[in-house]
Amino acid sequence: MQFKLSLVAASLLATLTLTGCNDDSSSTTTTPDVENPSPETGNPTPVTTGQFIDAKVQGLDYVIGTKAAQTDAEGNYELGAENGTLSFYIGGKDGLLIGSVSGRAVTTPFEAAGTYERSINLARLLLTINEHNDDSTIIIPSLIKDNPSADIQAALAKITLDDGYFEKSVQTLLKLLDSKALVAADDAQKHMQASLNPEQLQRGSEEVLTQWAKGSNQIIIHRSANLRVKNNSDKTFKTVIHQDQQNGKYIGGLSLMNYKLTDDQFTILAGSNDSTIEKTSTLPSFVYEMADEAEVSTENKMEPWSEIETMGSPYTCMTAKNCSERLLTQANLEYIERQDGDHKQKEAQSGTYDPVTQVYTQIRSKEYLDGDYAGRISESIEFFYPVTDAKTDRFVDFTGTWTAKETRPDCTNVAVSKMVFNDKGLILTGNEFKPTPENKCNTITIQDTQLTPYSKLAKIDFWWFGINKAGISLATLDQLNTTVRWNDKDTGETNDNFKINRFSYIPAGKAWDQGLLVRDTLNDNGDKIATITMKKS
Repeated sequence: MQFKLSLVAASLLATLTLTGCNDDSSSTTTTPDVENPSPETGNPTPVTTGQFIDAKVQGLDYVIGTKAAQTDAEGNYELGAENGTLSFYIGGKDGLLIGSVSGRAVTTPFEAAGTYERSINLARLLLTINEHNDDSTIIIPSLIKDNPSADIQAALAKITLDDGYFEKSVQTLLKLLDSKALVAADDAQKHMQASLNPEQLQRGSEEVLTQWAKGSNQIIIHRSANLRVKNNSDKTFKTVIHQDQQNGKYIGGLSLMNYKLTDDQFTILAGSNDSTIEKTSTLPSFVYEMADEAEVSTENKMEPWSEIETMGSPYTCMTAKNCSERLLTQANLEYIERQDGDHKQKEAQSGTYDPVTQVYTQIRSKEYLDGDYAGRISESIEFFYPVTDAKTDRFVDFTGTWTAKETRPDCTNVAVSKMVFNDKGLILTGNEFKPTPENKCNTITIQDTQLTPYSKLAKIDFWWFGINKAGISLATLDQLNTTVRWNDKDTGETNDNFKINRFSYIPAGKAWDQGLLVRDTLNDNGDKIATITMKKS
């Protein structure tokens, strides 16, 4: 097993085909199997107000509890006594739902939107529609923030922040606003780099997070997933597939690291595995990357703290005695550093600590500048969080009621449904798309509510159900940020019907279940068939 540093070299590429792979994610030996809450670390100091920053954003809609409001001229939002989870929108609740976050002092596109790609595209959108005459502040246009028309809200609801569909999906809105050309990704990144400069913007409390410090004897779990890659020979990014359904079983796996912060050593606990193998794919827009099960560690490994402190956030913070939310929450969107000998890498990353969930989330885009991987760009997401012991993990529990909204790229309508997960499975009511040869945008109303058991759900959309030993309706954070290829073949059918689901989720709220789950369904060419956003009531 090779211990990955904060700036990691790419995993060793292997020209293996998926057929014949013996990995089986349904029996993962490295996943802790007991569900307990996070360790008692004291309640964070309550925050009563916060700011939305990509520059200060005025007129951004937000909902917290029963309160709906807009950010003021300083980008401020009010948390008040509710101090719960915020959901951010452009154009109100019938417009574009950006994402949901725990109540915090500063929210940026990275916390709100999730992945690197979605965050940069959100910044592009905000800068493009800015009603201000410069970018020192961002003002949402009056046509959006002041009683938007049905056409404006419909155009906003159709926007998707990821992949090539983003630029296409914003065009209707930009025509309605008679706006200038869409801001380029590089310009949006540079703007956020200036706005999030830690010398000008202090993000979070300076209260010491004792459980993150050297000598705390705390167990920290580190989960991660590469989301997409672009090699020098590729024209566009390829989505990383982590699981593939073969003969009714999912083949694949995700990396997992467990650390213990002792006084003398940084300990990598037995059962850790961060070794992955990239496998060739016959699908033009995808690449397979799965955990190398042969590399699971069988014993603890000690690393000196002098080595750990050079690895960047969050490891540098773990080494310090004054590790805090402010030290953990940093953005470095463009810099070059040497790693693995003389190899150069350029990395953009945003790391943020949520004192409510106690999760540190890091979003990265990394380009290799020389060596065998010169020109390769990879984007990933990582989660670090404390647990009570080495056999304990934390999960998102789906039990409860979720509101789901489905859109399709070439359809103007939106299908809204209610999804209730109980102890047996899913009950769905409302509307869903049911294309016909005559009408590809046809929707139907589900009149008779029927229970779909978890055993069936696990074979389709919600692949993680039943995998985690602590409970059937639970998912880990990396599982909620995977891409999965599955066979949508009905019982009795002989022809395969493969689809690809790509998930994105950032935890919010104490139980981690108040975030926004985005699920894109793609075909083998990478074309988007549908997008569903789900939020728990």
